[in-house]
Amino acid sequence: MWVPKLDPKLKELLKYGFAFGVLLMAFFGGSYILKGLLGTEYPMMVVVSQSMVPTLGVGDYIIVAQVLDAEQITAAAPPAGEIIVFLRPGSTDEYIVHRAIKRTSSNGGVSYVTKGDNNSFADGTPVPSENVIGKVVGHIPIIGYFSLFIKTVRGFGLVIGFMTLAFFIDYILPAKKPAVGRFPPLALLPLLVAPLATASLWFFSGDVSHFALDSISLGVWYFACLLIPLVFHDDDSGVMIWLYHLVLLMVPIACDMTWWNDHITPSMWWYQAGSTVPINWFLLRELPAFDTVFNSVLRSLLPGVMIFVVTLYAKRKTWEPFTSLHRRLRGAPPEAKEEAKPIVPTLPDAAPSSNDEPARENT
Repeated sequence: MWVPKLDPKLKELLKYGFAFGVLLMAFFGGSYILKGLLGTEYPMMVVVSQSMVPTLGVGDYIIVAQVLDAEQITAAAPPAGEIIVFLRPGSTDEYIVHRAIKRTSSNGGVSYVTKGDNNSFADGTPVPSENVIGKVVGHIPIIGYFSLFIKTVRGFGLVIGFMTLAFFIDYILPAKKPAVGRFPPLALLPLLVAPLATASLWFFSGDVSHFALDSISLGVWYFACLLIPLVFHDDDSGVMIWLYHLVLLMVPIACDMTWWNDHITPSMWWYQAGSTVPINWFLLRELPAFDTVFNSVLRSLLPGVMIFVVTLYAKRKTWEPFTSLHRRLRGAPPEAKEEAKPIVPTLPDAAPSSNDEPARENT
C-alpha cells in the first residue's frame, strides 16, 4: 500500500493539531459521558455570578447529579441545605444555582424556597420540584472560565490565535540548534504553581486570597515563559506544554483576576441570564462590559507570550546571555572558544647594501 510521504514539519503540525483537537473533544465530550453517569441533561455547568460566593466561586465548574425524588433534597439553612440547579420559574433557559432553604407543599406538589449564600434575601418565587435540574455534588475552582471565555467571539479568536502561534512557530523563528546537556526535571516546578494555587481555592475564600493567588500564579508564569525555551531541547514539546498551560490555566486565572479587580462577572459578559450556564459550543452575543474583561486578559497574558517567543528566538540565534544560560540550565559545559593564534610580526625586507650591488662592467 502506497503511503504519501509528508514533509516532517507538516507531519509534526498535524500531530500536535490532532492532539489539541482530542484534548478539546475530551474537555467538552466528557460532559456527555457524565450525562449518562449522573443522569442529568447538564452534568457540568459553570457558575457565572457571585450569588453563591464563597461556597461556589465565579468561574467554578459544578458537577450536577440527578434528583430522583424531591424528598431526597435537604432543605435547610446553610450549610445543611443542599445546593440545587433549577430553571427559574417562568423561564425556559435561565438556570440558577442556589441553596434550598425550605420545602413547601401545595396542590399536591413540592416546591423549594431558595437563596444564594451571598444574597441578603431569599428568592421571591418558590421553585416547583419539576423545575429542579439536579443537585450540586462537587465543584472545580475557576477552571470553568475557559469554557466561558471561548463562548465569546473575541475569546475564541484569541485562543485560536495562541494555537496558531504555537503550531507555526517553527516557520517564523530561526532553525533549531543541536542538543546540549540534559533536561532538568526541576524546571517544571514553576508550571505547578498555577494548578496548586487553583486547587487551594477549595480551602481558601475571599477576594484577598483569590487575587493574591492569581497574582502569584501570573508572576511565576512569566518566569516559566522565560525558563521553558531554555530548558527544553525539543522545542515542539516545550511549546505544546506552554500552550496547554496558557489556555487551560492562565486564561481562567486572568479572567478571575478581572472579576476580583473590576467586579465584572461572566453574567455581565453577554445577554444570557442566570447564575450558571451549561457547557456547550455555542457563541453568545457579548455585552460592552466584556471589552474591559478582554482588554484585561490581553494585558495579563501578552507579556508572557512575548517573553516566551523572544527567549526562544534568542536561544536559536545563540544570543548571549541566553545561550550561556541555556547550557548552564541543561548542565552542559561552557561552549569552547577557539584559542587565538599568536600573531608573529613579519619584518620588512631589508634594503640591499652597496656591497650587494652587482659589479658594473668597465666601459
